[in-house]
Amino acid sequence: MDPARPLGLSILLLFLTEAALGDAAQEPTDYGPCRALLLRYYYDRYTQSCRQFLYGGCEGNANNFYTWEACDDACWRIEKVPKVCRLQVSVDDQCEGSTEKYFFNLSSMTCEKFFSGGCHRNRIENRFPDEATCMGFCAPKKIPSFCYSPKDEGLCSANVT
Repeated sequence: MDPARPLGLSILLLFLTEAALGDAAQEPTDYGPCRALLLRYYYDRYTQSCRQFLYGGCEGNANNFYTWEACDDACWRIEKVPKVCRLQVSVDDQCEGSTEKYFFNLSSMTCEKFFSGGCHRNRIENRFPDEATCMGFCAPKKIPSFCYSPKDEGLCSANVT
């Protein structure tokens, strides 16, 4: 430990670094505007795993890691969203009148209202009777932001190996 830096400051810096890495996992994947072909990794919120992509070499966002291990280290703490909450909501025809329901929107990480016609009673779907039930079942307790960014390939056209 650096004797010139108090222990409290070291702990604060460690906490802020971990928080910033966790936030990057929520940013969307951003290839960037450049045209280099750099192998990188990003956190895919739909598959809830780190995946490869080709980064363009400039701009982009923080959801861009040199190695799978770096991505996993930054994003493994993200509480997983149940599979049913990741399904696309299906708006059905009018069978028995329209009723208010809620679905979990993985992009906004919130539950949103829609009107259901009641046709799909026996299917497992991303639909809940009220917002509280939806959020209680689907919403992660802790959501770092940068792992939900899109991958960013950048603007450049260099081919760096």
